Amino acid sequence: MTPSLYIHIPFCAQKCDYCDFFSIPLNNCENIKYSENYVDSVLNELNFYKSFFSVDSWKTIYIGGGTPSKLSPSLLEKLIINAKKTPSEIQPLEITVEANPQDITIPFIQSLKSAGVTRISMGIQGADDKALKKINRGCSEKNIFDALNLLESHWDKDISVDFIAGLPGQTYSSFSEQFDKILSYHITHVSLYTLTVEEGTPLFNKISDKKISFSQEKCDKMWNTGKNILKKKGFHQYEISNFSIPGKESIHNSSYWQQDDYIGCGCTAAGTIYGKTGLRWNVTKNIHAYENFWLQKNESKNETLNSLQDKGLLSIEKLSKETMEFEFLMMGLRMNRGISLLEFKKRFGKTLEESVGEKINIFREWENEKLAKTIREKNDVRYALNSRGIMLLNRFLESLL
Repeated sequence: MTPSLYIHIPFCAQKCDYCDFFSIPLNNCENIKYSENYVDSVLNELNFYKSFFSVDSWKTIYIGGGTPSKLSPSLLEKLIINAKKTPSEIQPLEITVEANPQDITIPFIQSLKSAGVTRISMGIQGADDKALKKINRGCSEKNIFDALNLLESHWDKDISVDFIAGLPGQTYSSFSEQFDKILSYHITHVSLYTLTVEEGTPLFNKISDKKISFSQEKCDKMWNTGKNILKKKGFHQYEISNFSIPGKESIHNSSYWQQDDYIGCGCTAAGTIYGKTGLRWNVTKNIHAYENFWLQKNESKNETLNSLQDKGLLSIEKLSKETMEFEFLMMGLRMNRGISLLEFKKRFGKTLEESVGEKINIFREWENEKLAKTIREKNDVRYALNSRGIMLLNRFLESLL
């Protein structure tokens, strides 16, 4: 079995106001030891999955968070080198590590090189000090360009950056100027998002209390501005929010969109193994219970996913065929290459038309409205939304329900 691997590192220097991911501040010596225990726990959990699912090799590895770069360089290197170990010793096609600009140092870069990392994904989000302060980002414009200069000099592999359009305090001119400046560096991949205001976050509360103004229309227009800049720089949009130089698409994230098997380790991580009946699990966010169990090296010897669920360490969801069929459409149509009718029939034993019935006409209606396209290949036919239609994906999916 050759699934992809996701490892969640929940530690952050501080929580940004827009973030609703699970994270823990890591800012003192006691928490440094805490992170060592956490990494050992993850590696023990990972060894359980390797054995339980008979993992022969990893297709890709992605270390995300939180902020993986808050781990010391040596601890991060230990995590990656041990995670890579599989019976076949075949190396993953791609190893990605997320990092914040202020954590990019020469020792950090050297550790990633030693561990065989192929891509650094840097969470820039915005390069305007005014906007960064408004979202409690804990990063400055100087941090960002210092990091980019270090990477330019000392990193010869892929660089991906995350950027958010519509941050409070951003103007069209500041967004365009800074975005254009960032893309003057050797960046091969960009994830460009519009600002999402999640209920319960400090940003949501500030907007609700009228302390910060928010306009979805402004976010959308700013995102389109960024999209046009990327196009001029030679990037192509291969997924709703993701752009790359041709050939530099994220293999790991594409595995999610293509419904490939993936294993998730660490608090709040998710994993999914597809088959006749899909199996999905979500790891607990109770870090104390998680570490108390997984720090015991022999604790998992006779465990199963069901027994781990009984212990409260994860929750299991069995995916019906109908759910997997819908997710095939939902995830596949995020990509500009769309969905393969041949692959659909191979996976589910019936044609797409047999699955959705008369609603198959919705594809044709959208094609007539120049929102979708049919791609005819030698041995296959693909349905895809075009650059206009892909922005209306939710509306399209609702019409299929």
